[in-house]
Amino acid sequence: MGCIPSKSTGLTQGINHQHSHLALYNNLPSEYERHRVVKVYDGDTLTLHDKRRVRFLGIDCPELNEGQPFAKEAKQYSLDKCLGKDVYFSFEPGGQKADHYGRLLAWVWVGEGTGYLNVNEALVSEGLAGVYMPGNKKLQNKDKLIALQTRARKRKLGKWKSFKDVNVFRTKNGKAFHKKDCKHLARSKYPQMITASVAADLGLHPCRTCLPDL
Repeated sequence: MGCIPSKSTGLTQGINHQHSHLALYNNLPSEYERHRVVKVYDGDTLTLHDKRRVRFLGIDCPELNEGQPFAKEAKQYSLDKCLGKDVYFSFEPGGQKADHYGRLLAWVWVGEGTGYLNVNEALVSEGLAGVYMPGNKKLQNKDKLIALQTRARKRKLGKWKSFKDVNVFRTKNGKAFHKKDCKHLARSKYPQMITASVAADLGLHPCRTCLPDL
């Protein structure tokens, strides 16, 4: 089942997909679904031929509607990889198949050469997405996603190009890190101060309220 072709706007020309090979696999997962994508909403959200939406699992791309840096490049990357090709979806074993908005939570795969590209991981490898794991269950490839993010940050790829390490705060069981005056820390008695790079390497994500552009 094919996809609808789309013309590239050249937004990813400066990225050149030089690091996506790190997300290549020889085979698809043992269980997967094959679908036609009719729209790429943004870097991490697709619309299928049956009107269902798919949210890329384990990652978070910059927001288009907030004008965040590299949001357009992230969307174009997903356009280039998904539209006009067979797209495959796999789900986390034992995990949620949909979020509270009803969007499917999936790993997205496309054929690339003689293998298959995990687009979720590829976006992180190019610096076009960050690791995002708000739930309590550890994702099967959490360690690889974090390693790809660390590599992208150290090479200042994509959204990490202007990254400046700062002190941030985390709670004992929280999944995000915050600024000291963030309202989400108001009820936390003993928030721990760490650097943003250390927080990211632990798999924490920036708070969408106080650190939307990090």
